[in-house]
Amino acid sequence: MKKTLLSLFLLLLNLFAFSSSRKLKLFHDQTVLLELKSSFSDPHGVLSSWDPNTSNHCSWFGVSCNTDLRVVSLILDEARLGGEISPAVGSLSEIRVLSLAFNNLGGQVPNEIWGLKRLQILDLQGNDFRVQRKLTSLNGEEEEEESPSSESSDKTGLYPIEIASIVSASVIVFVLLVLVLLFIYTRKRKRNSQVVQVVEPKEIKVFVDDVIPLTYESIVRATGYFSNSNCIGHGGFGSTYRAQVSPNNVFAVKRLSVGRFQGDQQFHAEISALETVRHQNLVVLVGYHASETEMFLIYNYLSGGNLEDFIKERSKPALDWKILHKIALDVARALAYLHDQCSPKVLHRDIKPSNILLDESHNAYLSDFGLSKLLGASQSHVTTGVAGTFGYVAPEYAMTCRVSEKADVYSYGIVVLELISDKRALDPSFSSHENGFNIVSWAHMMLSQGKAKEVFTRGLWETGPQDDLVEVLHLALKCTVDSLSIRPTMKQAVKQLKRIHPSRL
Repeated sequence: MKKTLLSLFLLLLNLFAFSSSRKLKLFHDQTVLLELKSSFSDPHGVLSSWDPNTSNHCSWFGVSCNTDLRVVSLILDEARLGGEISPAVGSLSEIRVLSLAFNNLGGQVPNEIWGLKRLQILDLQGNDFRVQRKLTSLNGEEEEEESPSSESSDKTGLYPIEIASIVSASVIVFVLLVLVLLFIYTRKRKRNSQVVQVVEPKEIKVFVDDVIPLTYESIVRATGYFSNSNCIGHGGFGSTYRAQVSPNNVFAVKRLSVGRFQGDQQFHAEISALETVRHQNLVVLVGYHASETEMFLIYNYLSGGNLEDFIKERSKPALDWKILHKIALDVARALAYLHDQCSPKVLHRDIKPSNILLDESHNAYLSDFGLSKLLGASQSHVTTGVAGTFGYVAPEYAMTCRVSEKADVYSYGIVVLELISDKRALDPSFSSHENGFNIVSWAHMMLSQGKAKEVFTRGLWETGPQDDLVEVLHLALKCTVDSLSIRPTMKQAVKQLKRIHPSRL
């Protein structure tokens, strides 16, 4: 028993030590990046996202990390940076790619760079460095000055003709090796190209014809280099930024977390498959960029914000039953299209108010459709362990991780309940009830107590029509029942909502 307790204690001690060491390394990498930022001059605010108050430095512009959140890539090409490179860069022990090409950097290249053992790619061209050594290798080894042939003969014990023979043989072997590798690479690339066309680095793949020419540089520049001032939303897949490319062309750019998605080919294949998914109530996917260091999706920008903000900022338009009915019907139509008219069907798996966008006329558009498939089997963007957001995930999906279109129906029912009431899915006012009490439990409780009118947001019940309000309430509750066979399909939900005519008000 004592040995078991001692072993357990040692295990916990090791885990604590490992966790502490990992946190120190993460903090260390962030400190190094901030030291680099202080050594640069940044007149255009390219590094504005490098904020010490941000917990995850891996989301900073130009920075990519591995699964341990250690910096493995720093790419700041054409960022119009000045100043010098801080010697602190030599402390990024896991970095493999360092590219600062075509900036206005000067001074000396720090010797510490040559001590980066994992560094594979170094690109410092297009700057004004004072180089005092020959940059012949990444480990900083200098080429020896060529000695006269007689001295070479004395040192090696070989005559020039013998040296020439050895060099010639080495060159022939090297050329043959290069040809073999080139042949293997060509065959592999040809085979891969039959599966999917891979987008080359810094290329924008565009799905829409009637759009201005888009480049990687124009999109990133329009987001302010992913500055916080242009950030319009955060989600499980990443942050979304407003990008005004020209006076009449504004886009929403969803920057994905590199390293959290499946392999490059699978990513390109899944995104390309969304090119054909088009519906009047789905946000238009304009294009995307994906490389080892950066991934983002480009959508049409909608000026009306999202449904979550609309619900929070209840105002007179929010009390208009016509608008609420239209929003519920628009979302239902989008889901019915994904479930019944797409082949194969598309399951959203993360339906919530923040993923429903509005235009100025309160037309609703569903976003983030198809993105859950991009996550690998071991990846999740929520604490539930499944692709979804706590409070909106169907109980059977949360327990078994087996998803069907009825899981989307459940989430839709939760959204409708939030739309017509003043409660959130997991409202703080529910804390006094038992565990598991949510907006569905609350709505059932109100109905059982004969307080149906108290379910609806202030003023909505009085403006009516009350029969239609009750019918929509019952539809939302039917969508959230535990039995999958009782839940309606989204096609049936659309049919029921269309029978209600707010126009008669």
